[in-house]
Amino acid sequence: MSGVAIAAIYLAAGQSRRMGTDKRALPWGDETLGAAGLKAALRSRLAPVIVVVPPDDALAWLPAELRDHENCRFARCADHCRGQAHSLACGLQVAIAEGADAAAVLLADQPFVTSETIEVLADLYRRHRPDYVAFTRFGTPMPPVIFGKRMFPSLLTLKGDAGGRALFGHPCWRGLLYEGDEIAGIDIDTKDDYEHAVTHQKEKEGRHRGRR
Repeated sequence: MSGVAIAAIYLAAGQSRRMGTDKRALPWGDETLGAAGLKAALRSRLAPVIVVVPPDDALAWLPAELRDHENCRFARCADHCRGQAHSLACGLQVAIAEGADAAAVLLADQPFVTSETIEVLADLYRRHRPDYVAFTRFGTPMPPVIFGKRMFPSLLTLKGDAGGRALFGHPCWRGLLYEGDEIAGIDIDTKDDYEHAVTHQKEKEGRHRGRR
């Protein structure tokens, strides 16, 4: 079971329309919002970590140590404007070429996802080998999610913004759900989302310092 190859697909090609600015570059502690989730993926045992970005992305939102990380692959998606499904397909094609048995889909606007959460999902997949393992928040499946390669052909047929969640609950797929820390499932789409998330992060860091 330990030989199961799980790639990570880090979706970072969104247009940030609701935010009005590139949310990946927003400050997040000592780094950027987009760097936080990528750092968690690189700390996990998933390999490679495929970062899907627009074709002309200068990657200024990432520090050099992440851009140059030996486990990173950058997939430049020409169809990213057509929706998340097209970015997913772009990353999935790289995962297939790398010989992945499964692919974990992670979002660049979920900074509370930790490497520990990723590892829990990966361990569930390795032990049980379902078609997918999804994080849930209040019972709703959402990223991060790991898809087994039996689902790859169906994922590649998706269009628009449907993403992999369009396949959840279909009777032909056997899935496992992991109800983790609800904070991990938060994604940041608007300025209000961002402000609330920053406040929560500062409170979390304050509690952590208080326990030292």
